[in-house]
Amino acid sequence: MAVILRTSAIISGTALPGGGLSTLYWLPGSAGGSTADATDCLARFRTVFDGLKSHVSTGITWSFDQTVLAIEATTGVLVTTFTGAAALSVTGTAAGDGLPRQTQGLIRWGTATVIAGRRLRGRLYVPAPPEADNDATGVPSSTYKNDVTTAAATIFIAGATSSEACIWHRPVGGGGGSNGDITSATTSATWSVLVSRRS
Repeated sequence: MAVILRTSAIISGTALPGGGLSTLYWLPGSAGGSTADATDCLARFRTVFDGLKSHVSTGITWSFDQTVLAIEATTGVLVTTFTGAAALSVTGTAAGDGLPRQTQGLIRWGTATVIAGRRLRGRLYVPAPPEADNDATGVPSSTYKNDVTTAAATIFIAGATSSEACIWHRPVGGGGGSNGDITSATTSATWSVLVSRRS
């Protein structure tokens, strides 16, 4: 049994009608989690977006939820919540024309964890890229990919606690859930599309 923490950010702005939600899970530094873990994880989650804001149109803002959920990874049951210190919102700073609204960058998270013969992986979408980051062949520019990967890799920098970002393999039928620490971060060489789905 392991309790993991969920940090979340609400995405809003004119460049993304209807808004969105970004989440990242963490194995807390202390068993079961703590307010200190929640504060650390929120701050480090924010750092990712702060590092890539120059590649996100000015019409996008991430607002971070101070309520961090503590979830039993094996069952998906909510154990408790922690209220972390407020993390300042982040707003995109890229001026100029944006790419079509469905076009997004994609961060791929890798782990060393294998479940049912498959490597556990995750992803994080980066909305509202500007036209300036689209190269002549219609794919993300090398500068975009390098900068987004660098921003994503900030999760590996130690914070105020020993909490570690992880991917959650969700349980099926109330059991079998697991998690694995993120060990790599890369940016997709092509643009991606996030299709909305019910939560």
